[in-house]
Amino acid sequence: MMTYVHGKPATLTKANLEYLAHHIFLPTKLPGGDDSSAKNEILMVNFVLDTLVRFMGECSSEDETAIEACVAMIKSLKISKSAEGSLSANDAQEVLGHLSPQAPVALLHIAAQNGGVLVRKTITSAIFETFELSPANKAVMTTQGRLVRQFPANATEIPSLDFEDETFLSVFTQTLEKMSYQTVQETVHKARKAEQEHDEDRETVEPRIVTDLLPSMLRGVGKQVAVPGICKNTREEVMWSNSKLPWRRSPVWFLIRVGLQLTMTRLARKDKDPYKEFMVFLMAQVLDVAVKQGAKSDILHTMSTKLSRRLCKLKYRSNGRWLQSIQQIVSEASKCLARRWGQIRKREEKLLKLNDIQKPEMEDSLHFSLLKMEEFLTSIPERGKHIEFPNFIPTSHVRPLDGNNLPTYTVGDETYLPFRLAMIESWVAANLDTWLMSHIEEENLCGNLKRLAQSYHSEASRWYSSRPEGASRMLLTIGELWVAADKAAIHALPMLRCYEHE
Repeated sequence: MMTYVHGKPATLTKANLEYLAHHIFLPTKLPGGDDSSAKNEILMVNFVLDTLVRFMGECSSEDETAIEACVAMIKSLKISKSAEGSLSANDAQEVLGHLSPQAPVALLHIAAQNGGVLVRKTITSAIFETFELSPANKAVMTTQGRLVRQFPANATEIPSLDFEDETFLSVFTQTLEKMSYQTVQETVHKARKAEQEHDEDRETVEPRIVTDLLPSMLRGVGKQVAVPGICKNTREEVMWSNSKLPWRRSPVWFLIRVGLQLTMTRLARKDKDPYKEFMVFLMAQVLDVAVKQGAKSDILHTMSTKLSRRLCKLKYRSNGRWLQSIQQIVSEASKCLARRWGQIRKREEKLLKLNDIQKPEMEDSLHFSLLKMEEFLTSIPERGKHIEFPNFIPTSHVRPLDGNNLPTYTVGDETYLPFRLAMIESWVAANLDTWLMSHIEEENLCGNLKRLAQSYHSEASRWYSSRPEGASRMLLTIGELWVAADKAAIHALPMLRCYEHE
């Protein structure tokens, strides 16, 4: 089987393309088992390196310094890794010894410790930045949305004189080499099975050896410093189905991204973000190969969508050769999807049988009869106007009282009793005095007032028995009626004025 040739993206095999698509784009359908290997790690490093070199030829001149440093950094990562995937002490020492102003950064992968080391050389010192690569399964599975992580975890600065010492570099790189293949039991997660503790191979290793122990060793000749870092909202997945080890996003791919973003952010202009530009360019190169190899439509659609989303994240106007090449690649992918969709529609389109209507009989189509419709139209003029008025006559249980007539209390529906009482009370308060003056000459005036007071009291006393406010209103109303009866009696018999009330 043909393998990927460094510098020639067209030589990517189908398996190579799937590996890159899974880890770079993170599509919806992912493998259920581990796909990590030394060959795949070298594939990822070589592909990123090739893309960086092409991007350097299409980016603006003001970004060349940052891109050149990143090219040298990825080369250092490639050189330092052995064929088995661990770190080579001799190669790592050579890489660190050749750091220069043009290539000031080296990136090292400490595989067995799940850690990364970024070494940055300045004129007077060297800074070692350490960080975790793959997060723990619990952090991935319990986090809703993206996982927020800070980089680097630690930064230690040592003088250039100590860094350039061959003895120091030899001991340092040999230590890193041993860390890259030998795990420490204290950092390996445990699982209890059959009442015994076993190493949990499906979990990541805690990076304490790289993030805690290594900086403490370096502080023997240096000091801990604060450096500008980055905050990454990372998308992670842990997929495990019918396999010994779960699938997780490549730690080498994450190491590359952190190294690129830290380096480009520090070396580029403040108003530009070449890291985001390069990530779009890198994704476009994968999409280009996928289109040429005839990848599945859902994969092409996912790639195009995520690439477009990346373009939207650029917060400033960009217009360079790299953007024109991306537009061409996305356009080719869209044309490919449209062409496939057209073929699917054409294949699924059903043939219509048009033989029966090739020679229509026009006479048969001009004259037709709708019997039901004709009957309906004929019946319209014969219809008469018949309007039924409703015969609903509601019964009034509470009638309005005339101010010129003394009300008479009538027993009715118990539901409306409080309203009838209220009507009498309102009439007495508003109309009794006026009515009395106009009817003072009537002979049966006292009797009428007595009957109203008695009928009102019989119902009001029962209804207001448990209502103190209503009972008070009842007494006031009866008192008003009694006063009116007293005035009528005195008017009829003036001699009553000479007697005391009893």
